Amino acid sequence: MLLPGRSCPGAGRTGERPIPEGGIRLDLTDLRIFRAVAESGSFSRAAQLLFLAQPTVSHRMATLERETGTQLFTRTGRGVHLTPAGALFLGYARAGLDSIDQGRRSIAQYLLGRSGSLALGCAASAATHILPQVLRGYIASHPNVDVRVRTGRSLEVLALLTARQVDVALVRLEVQQVELTAEVVLREPVCLVAPPDHPLTRHKEPLRASSLQGASLLTYYRESDFWAQVYGAAEQVAGPIHRAMELDSLDAVRSMALAGLGLAFLPYSTVQADIAEGRLARLQITDVALPDRVTAIARRSDTPFVGPVAEIWTEIARSYGQSVG
Repeated sequence: MLLPGRSCPGAGRTGERPIPEGGIRLDLTDLRIFRAVAESGSFSRAAQLLFLAQPTVSHRMATLERETGTQLFTRTGRGVHLTPAGALFLGYARAGLDSIDQGRRSIAQYLLGRSGSLALGCAASAATHILPQVLRGYIASHPNVDVRVRTGRSLEVLALLTARQVDVALVRLEVQQVELTAEVVLREPVCLVAPPDHPLTRHKEPLRASSLQGASLLTYYRESDFWAQVYGAAEQVAGPIHRAMELDSLDAVRSMALAGLGLAFLPYSTVQADIAEGRLARLQITDVALPDRVTAIARRSDTPFVGPVAEIWTEIARSYGQSVG
């Protein structure tokens, strides 16, 4: 512990000296011994309380007096008493030791994941459909962790992670950056859905891709490589498909499909409830191999994997493993 340099009042008197301009260096053990001696009024009792030899206590207090530049104790045959300077110093020693002890307890709680803060970056679609279930359980079991969530497109969220603006990223792509540690937590099918009254839902048998010709397709924004793969896989077999509308949000694509405006390729988790409750119908296509939708979590490799980061990582992996059938 380093205290700033100052001149001790009365410097130059017997037993006192100026404090060096660079400050004084205090050992935490010396401060704990000083507090024990001051509170017990005895070097021998302080030694017993701290499981130290009495000469060690005496030596350490002599060192502390040299470092502080003044006499801290008056020694008598009946024990020791604080000098006025020692009484003044005791208040600071107690405050400093209490603060350090509280800091150690706080670190212990942080390492267990029970306190601290957590900045989570999340792809917008994941934030809408699965993250609420993850955070409901996490916040219930970690009420003293301050959680902040930032959303955006997957590449934007990864940029926040590399810029150290979030601690963990939940994205809809496989992460390749060497400075990041990542884990794929979910691979889910992409499915073709239609309004329940669409003509294609009347077919009893699975459809062939050629059935999509002439149908109105609601598409995700074309700058996305993943969705280009989805539409490319369909058009490679079926030929050009009429794109009725392009949208920049999966939720918007789903909403338009629910409104009866066309067919849509969507991740299963996005429309799982709609299919189960009859708001959308799932169409089976036999001759198109659609790529899986990937969900991954990522963190910076140079950051210790402890505390809230490790806890939310475990919670996300567990929740995503149970979320999609």
